[in-house]
Amino acid sequence: MNSTQQPTIVRHWVMVYLGVLAFLTYFDRICISRAQAAISVDLGITKEQMGIIMGAFWFAYAIFELPAGWMGDRYGARVTLTRIVLAWSVFTALSGVATGFWSLFIYRFLFGIGEAGAFPNMARIQSQWLPVSSRPRAGGLLWMLARWGGAFSIPIFGLMMTGFGSDSFRSAVADIPGLSWLAHYEPWRISFWTAGVLGAIWCVAFYGWFRDHPTEKKSVNQAELELITRGSPKSSAKSDHGMPAHLWRSLLTNRSLIALGMLYLFASFGWSFFASWMPAYFNEVQHMEYKESQWMAAAPLFCGGISCLVGGILCNIAVARAKNKWMARALFPICGYTTSAISMALIPFVQSPTQAIVLLCIAEAAHDFGQGANWSTIVDIGGVYAGVAAGLINTIGNMGNAFQPYIGAKIIHSAGWNTVFVVYACAFVLAACMWLFVDPTRKFYPDSAEPSHS
Repeated sequence: MNSTQQPTIVRHWVMVYLGVLAFLTYFDRICISRAQAAISVDLGITKEQMGIIMGAFWFAYAIFELPAGWMGDRYGARVTLTRIVLAWSVFTALSGVATGFWSLFIYRFLFGIGEAGAFPNMARIQSQWLPVSSRPRAGGLLWMLARWGGAFSIPIFGLMMTGFGSDSFRSAVADIPGLSWLAHYEPWRISFWTAGVLGAIWCVAFYGWFRDHPTEKKSVNQAELELITRGSPKSSAKSDHGMPAHLWRSLLTNRSLIALGMLYLFASFGWSFFASWMPAYFNEVQHMEYKESQWMAAAPLFCGGISCLVGGILCNIAVARAKNKWMARALFPICGYTTSAISMALIPFVQSPTQAIVLLCIAEAAHDFGQGANWSTIVDIGGVYAGVAAGLINTIGNMGNAFQPYIGAKIIHSAGWNTVFVVYACAFVLAACMWLFVDPTRKFYPDSAEPSHS
């Protein structure tokens, strides 16, 4: 590194943009779980139908992850992420004009298509903009903010609904020309419209400022560029390249990537309880009103966010000190998923809402303890094709999120809440086992397949 020059901190601002984006992704995904009761009453939707609607997002998100990840590798993350966020913001807003089951199903399905590729393209940006040594910590930070987006989505969306439904809001907009029509709409509709506007604002700011590669950003000095590329193979400054066709076989048959995909499949099946049926659990089992439990329901995801960051930092330390990279990475997700399984299995025995929330916080925090290790491993195995590699894993993994809301609703209806928690516990055990098949030291392609250097 140039000893006479201090590195600039443009990479930190890149992380600020990614952090805001990570927060918004989960805020917009999970806010429907807070609004589901009001939506069900207004549109006449049953619990099983609501499970299908919530699963529609995850299914569409899963099947379009790989194409969207490829788009980032081919056309660059700047254009691709802007398209992604703009599309999902539009369909988030359109959720507020739904008139029944089918229209809401279509809007949530299109929302899933729109948001697909967000995290694979964030992985691609990390591979271009961050030193190898800081990726686990950065991955933990992004997952923390994503979880906090989900955590605060429940109370914030609840406060938005309360505010937009208040007499003071309705009387205020009734006197404003052009806005008086808002006084006649349900609060959950206006809340969805507001959430869509937030994403559009991010698009304008990001597209104008961001560049795909540090060499394309004039404010990055040579010292920061050397810091970013330290420990990485020298790559072309040109960042919009497609993966060669002959590597698709290697991608689709790589044992580590398939194992990570299955890990996310099982883990997301158990985790998606927090994004779907947790508010309903407190309402139906613990007999708490939605308004009363919304901050309590946010607590597990908040704890999970902190665990993402702590796990990422500890993983950084472990990888730096350990001779065995597999052991340093695998320790965190294996211990985490095992703890999640135990916590979920104990929930049927709780005697109070406080006991339930303690176990749920432990389960969520333990689940997220290995996210930094998992995510940095995906980036390392994917290399310069991290976007498409993460897309493959998310395609497999998010099928758990896609089918759990409906399967969970059926289990709850036929066998009760106690049984569904046992199923979640089994899913977490299977997730832990998948790390036995992961090798974080090898990319899925040979070094000779790197894009040509400039």
